[in-house]
Amino acid sequence: MDNKIKTGLLALTLAAAAAGCSDSKDFETSYCALIDISGTYAGEKATVVNTVKAGIVPEMIPGDSLFFVMIDSNSYHESNLVTKLTLDYRPTKANSQKLEVAQKLDEFSRGKDRSRMTDISGAMMLCADYLKATGSGTQIIFVFSDMNEELPSGVKRNFAKDEFDGIDIVAMNIIKLNKDSANPEVYRKRLDKWSKRTTASGARSWNTLLDATKIQEYILQVKS
Repeated sequence: MDNKIKTGLLALTLAAAAAGCSDSKDFETSYCALIDISGTYAGEKATVVNTVKAGIVPEMIPGDSLFFVMIDSNSYHESNLVTKLTLDYRPTKANSQKLEVAQKLDEFSRGKDRSRMTDISGAMMLCADYLKATGSGTQIIFVFSDMNEELPSGVKRNFAKDEFDGIDIVAMNIIKLNKDSANPEVYRKRLDKWSKRTTASGARSWNTLLDATKIQEYILQVKS
């Protein structure tokens, strides 16, 4: 066969493979779950881990990714990534990966990690970095926190205009503070501020989900 024809066929094959890879990415979903380990929320580790294991991990299919990140005093750091996985396309391998990540999450839930301050923004920015790197067609951030940010002195967090481009964000299991109970408007204004801040930085949507049993329903809605 003529060398030019061989070269042309090789180029077509490579282009088709690249297109197929790109198409498969469109159907993949990447999740990032953030857990607050400060204040009253530090005691919620087991609850959050159980929610992730029961609500998110079972919804994952081959090619999907999960990142689990701690919210502490300075969250924009690789050390805040507790665990991550991308499911293999081989079913038996994918099942063993799910079991392995469940064990790592259980280990985390038994740990004594605790933080004085709360850098929610930094953790969200770290999540956005990880999600964008996957190239997945659907990207979701789950934030398990009271959404009351308290940054240490010297730590600054300003979202870029495209910080959360194409990412759906949902605040989960929001624990109300004493001041929220005394005046619900404080709670509502806090959540409204996060909604405006994230959507102004490109988020596809911002939601709050108070019922953890609705998490699968939410995921299906976002993917549809």
